[in-house]
Amino acid sequence: MTTGLVLGCLFGAAVCLLLFALVPPRPALSSVVGRWERQRARQTAATALTTDDDTWQGQVGRWLVSQLAQHGITLGKLRADLELTDYTLEGHLVRKCTYGLLGLLLPSVTALVMMSVGVTPSLVLPAVAGLALGALLFWIPDLSVVQAAEQRRHELRRALSCYLDLVAMSLAGGRGIPESLPTAARIGRGWAFELLQSTIDHARRVGDTPWAALADLGARTGMQELQDLGGALLLVADDGAKVRSSLTARASTQRRRQLAEAEGAAAKADQTIQIAQVVLAAGFFLFLGYPAVVAVMGV
Repeated sequence: MTTGLVLGCLFGAAVCLLLFALVPPRPALSSVVGRWERQRARQTAATALTTDDDTWQGQVGRWLVSQLAQHGITLGKLRADLELTDYTLEGHLVRKCTYGLLGLLLPSVTALVMMSVGVTPSLVLPAVAGLALGALLFWIPDLSVVQAAEQRRHELRRALSCYLDLVAMSLAGGRGIPESLPTAARIGRGWAFELLQSTIDHARRVGDTPWAALADLGARTGMQELQDLGGALLLVADDGAKVRSSLTARASTQRRRQLAEAEGAAAKADQTIQIAQVVLAAGFFLFLGYPAVVAVMGV
């Protein structure tokens, strides 16, 4: 009896941990802002390895990153996605390992609970289920990071089109490129404009050009638009008229692309609604015709 209670408590704790892992609580605003500020302060991947997190998660994460680096695994796409989210590479790797270990052990704990009540499952089933569930939970953090990064990139593209228009208007007002880029970034609101402003301000402090900083930001975040913008500004930095025409054209291209994406999303949603209506109508006709079919078949 005692063994059953203990195993039942362990099973309940495992289920609670699984729910906690799949649906984490909303973090405090101060911690999210602190993580975002630390991520914006990172300049290269090397500085990401020298974080000041002294907790066990940070130590384990740094060890995992060092082991991957020794084996030549750079995780370039994952690093670009994490640059736009509220997670660090170390914390993300710890989450993946924790979720995978939890999924690996949960079927074994379930089998022990079943054995305590007299049910003897096959030993192969917990092993196979543990491997499958562990692999699934190990992959779930990557999926959440990819989705969050794509959403951030979409928001950054929208902010970038507005930013280019503001820079073009500032140039038309008589300002130069070095003054127009930070001025336009300070006008906008939101995390995207704050990211652009901090990137340009950091470039000014370290003696780098704003267009080189924007190109580096695009390389770190996987934003091809920022890399193209940095290259275009580098080529026409000395000609104000060419800069204005180039920025205006790029802003127009960004808006047309966003319009095309919005129209595609609307068409996809409309198609989904139509399919749902067809399925609902088929179910309704099946419900109406079922009594008649049964009566005919009974005769």
